[in-house]
Amino acid sequence: MPESQTNQPQESGYVPASFEKRTAAWMGIAYALMFLFVVDFAIYTGGRELPGTFPLFLVPVSVALAVVTGRRLKLKTCPGGTACGVFALTLSAAGVLFGLILGWPALLAAFQR
Repeated sequence: MPESQTNQPQESGYVPASFEKRTAAWMGIAYALMFLFVVDFAIYTGGRELPGTFPLFLVPVSVALAVVTGRRLKLKTCPGGTACGVFALTLSAAGVLFGLILGWPALLAAFQR
């Protein structure tokens, strides 16, 4: 039997991840760094907590949503059209502002103790 007819797996070329997957990976890196900061803060301050800083965890996902939506609007592939894209950008901007307005003062207060 010739070698070309055997049941060997085909070698496929490299297929890079989609833009959305890469954006999600960067968002995951941001969350990992945030969790690392929270754990290190507790370790190096004798077990102190960071009360009131949870809204800061809304920022990475809001930024990722804005980046993906902005790219989809640019390429005109946004599901729901331009109206839904603008609505998603508005929600993501509100999420960033909400997270920063509620979380940043609590983070600064934790450092002033």
